[in-house]
Amino acid sequence: MPLKTSSFNCGIFKNNIKRFWLITFSYTFFMFLYVMSYINRLTERISRTTDYEVLSDLGFLILYSHDGMVVFLGVFPLVAALAVFSYMHFQKNTAMIHSLPVTRSTLFVTNYLSGLFIAGVPLIFNSLILVVFEIIAGIPNPSYAWIWFGINLVLTFLLYNFAVFVGMFTGHLAAQAIFFYIFNFLAPFLESVIKSILNDFLFGYVSYTASRTFEAWAPLYHLESFYREFRLDNGNIAVIAGYVIAAIVFLTAAYYLYRKRHMEVATDVISFSFIKPVFKYSVAFCSAALIGSIIVLILDLYRNLSAYIVSYLIGGFIGYFSAEMLMRKTFKVFKSYKGYIVFALILSLFLCSVSYDLYGYERRVPQYGEVEIMGLSTYMDPAIRIALKPEEYDPDMHRYLVPIREYPGAYEPPKVLNPQQIKEIRESIPGISDDYEVITKVREIHSYIAENKKLFRENEKLFDNASIQQQNDLFKYRNLYFIYKLEDGSFLERQYSLYIYQDNTELDKLLREYLSLPGVRESYMPILKKNAKDIHRIYVSFETKDGHYQDFEITQNIQDFLDVYKKDLLTEDPLNSIYGDGKTYEYDVHVRIEFKNDLINRMNSHSNRLSDHFENTMNYLVKKGVFRLEDLMKAEDYIKGVPAAKVVSG
Repeated sequence: MPLKTSSFNCGIFKNNIKRFWLITFSYTFFMFLYVMSYINRLTERISRTTDYEVLSDLGFLILYSHDGMVVFLGVFPLVAALAVFSYMHFQKNTAMIHSLPVTRSTLFVTNYLSGLFIAGVPLIFNSLILVVFEIIAGIPNPSYAWIWFGINLVLTFLLYNFAVFVGMFTGHLAAQAIFFYIFNFLAPFLESVIKSILNDFLFGYVSYTASRTFEAWAPLYHLESFYREFRLDNGNIAVIAGYVIAAIVFLTAAYYLYRKRHMEVATDVISFSFIKPVFKYSVAFCSAALIGSIIVLILDLYRNLSAYIVSYLIGGFIGYFSAEMLMRKTFKVFKSYKGYIVFALILSLFLCSVSYDLYGYERRVPQYGEVEIMGLSTYMDPAIRIALKPEEYDPDMHRYLVPIREYPGAYEPPKVLNPQQIKEIRESIPGISDDYEVITKVREIHSYIAENKKLFRENEKLFDNASIQQQNDLFKYRNLYFIYKLEDGSFLERQYSLYIYQDNTELDKLLREYLSLPGVRESYMPILKKNAKDIHRIYVSFETKDGHYQDFEITQNIQDFLDVYKKDLLTEDPLNSIYGDGKTYEYDVHVRIEFKNDLINRMNSHSNRLSDHFENTMNYLVKKGVFRLEDLMKAEDYIKGVPAAKVVSG
């Protein structure tokens, strides 16, 4: 009769639970405190209202709490895996365990289930408490508690399986924990390093764009946005499915590796020979990225390709040979220099390829036929992305964009934007257009900048080497952010911080031509479109020689004031509408115009300091008796000898 063997050993399972009960108890206790804290907040809110709609919204509050869960999910699944498989990292223990009359399959399955029990029971227990409380409290929508439980259960399954999987590659307890955390945050770390390199070397690179897909590779890092998506009823089920599949893959691979693992690798940093090259070069690359970035930061070596390469190679050298020492358990590892030379060559070629733009990033300007709609701003405004691509709208993050007539605390933003809201958002943000003439001119400006990279880089060097007085006298600063939504739905973004030398006026000429197009200047300066019927109040503020600061409200002939004020605005340099004046004024006179606008989150006023160009406005204010020039305090930043606006005093 054949001997029947089981893949599960009840005795080993019970022994594990008895040995490591403190982990289960502490996890249960701390999560219980976490859940009770939430329940207390919920009870307090319930006691203050009987409104059904308010009560129905209380359920998703559990998905606002993520900080505590990051700690729980980042610690206890790993601790459970370390506990039940700790014997693998000690030669005496692993020899003793494997001498038991059970197969390796039985050992793995039993220990695995023990750890899963330790990591999963506290979550199940406290989730049931939460669900029962919400049912008893009469919260209309307790489904969010189940969603919270489901998300955390999937993440527990994933992170525990990953911790077990990582443990198969090492014979060192500390190394297992270190590898677990390194790989959990490796994706955002590499993303930040690569963006830093691209930002330093690629002219016009925009580093704002955050990839949700890339974030998902780091579950603990991604947890906040993960919760938010489900709180807004648009959770990414594909990511959940991906996590489950990944967890199963980790489990299957761990089981296979455990069966192939040799007992004598206990205490070795890497337990499988085929992983050693991967480990060595991974450590070298991460070390190059980390240490190289630190050297570049401390020594301020930005955009210096040679210094960048040397810094990264120093970091790679430290990582490469440190990994060799860990694996060989000796300091005599420098004979393996050939591998480092190959690594250094590949890394240097990569940095050179970015610096010399072999990928064509800097030269890319979309053709008109590719552009659906575009935006041009002086700074990188996330609101423009939402205006151009409303599918990326997030009610939590972008509620400030939607026109409202209630205070934010009493306002529930829409789940998705309707066509009217999209239209209003686009009209409220300067520089957005789908007009052919405007897009053509913007492309011309962009092309000029891209083609004159060398000029602007030289200007930047000249600016850095100039004195403060020379910087003020000889240079102008122009910051420009281009964003195009292409026909395929993707974005093309570029951001430039440019210094213009006094002899180079082509860029300003192109910008003035852009601002002279119909409706463009008005989008940056809405006051040009306003009339008396649109105005709520107008204040003129000024300081007199006796030290009094006065606010004068214009209540009569508002249209007359607007006419002379807009006349002065239109006679000044159009560039002032996006970059300001930057000149000194003889008198410190301010104008504040409040619009009739009951939308809380919209631009509802215009403020300006009257410069020398505002001759008509100053004459009008003197004529109407708002002030006399001889009574006004001279502005502190006025330079003697520079004439102010020619104002008649009578």
